[in-house]
Amino acid sequence: MEQFDHARVAVFRGTLAAALMTFMLGGCATTGINKGQMNIISSDEEVKMGQEMSVEVAKQYKVYDNTAVTAYVQGVGDRIARVCDRQEITYHIAVVDKNEVNAFALPGGYVYVYTGLMKDIDDEAQLASVIAHEIAHVTARHAAERLTKMYGTEFFLGLVFGKNPGLLGKIVKDIGTPIGFLAFSRADEYEADDLGARYLSAAGYDPNGMVDLLGKLKGLEKSEPGKFETWLMTHPSTSERLARVEANVAALPKSASPVRNAAAYAKIKAQLPK
Repeated sequence: MEQFDHARVAVFRGTLAAALMTFMLGGCATTGINKGQMNIISSDEEVKMGQEMSVEVAKQYKVYDNTAVTAYVQGVGDRIARVCDRQEITYHIAVVDKNEVNAFALPGGYVYVYTGLMKDIDDEAQLASVIAHEIAHVTARHAAERLTKMYGTEFFLGLVFGKNPGLLGKIVKDIGTPIGFLAFSRADEYEADDLGARYLSAAGYDPNGMVDLLGKLKGLEKSEPGKFETWLMTHPSTSERLARVEANVAALPKSASPVRNAAAYAKIKAQLPK
């Protein structure tokens, strides 16, 4: 009888493990874009994590406090957010005062663009392409999925509910490094490009803004490599991304008067720190 009970317990455990794995791999908490990814964190839990991480970002990074610039980037973000695949959350767009080419998105809709990247941008459509790419990471839940894979669901929830604030600060500090949670896979980056180009077009922007930006950055990588240290560590080859984006944009519906807004962006660019 005892052997039977042990065997039954073993079978139960195996069945439970299989059920949990099926549950996790079924993408139950995904947006539908990325079904099959390992992520059982709810949208509300992800937003709470993003809120807590944004507090750490404000401690560790210099967020540029300029009302006009902040309102402008938020307005661009709002325009993209209205057409994105994930409407149940609010998107917060901010600017990091750092002379480096980079941008990143936290779980739950917190997006940051560096002043160093904004200085190299020519118009609003190019800025929108950066923000659309980062919002796409949010809609596809790439950051939450990577955190789940790196630390496990139980650990992730511990961070969400404030059980390890010191480690939360360390995770934020590692943003942009090869070991950081935002070191997305090539597939994730390509998916963010694909979705971002679609969002640009749907929002009325010229999706060629993404093509132009990647072409510009490809040239600047050689002339100003110091500004691209983080970018090159955490993104696939710009040449590969450019070729893929060009093909995707060519297949998108054409608008009669796509938005570029070079003049409006020039006024904002002039307000960036020197």
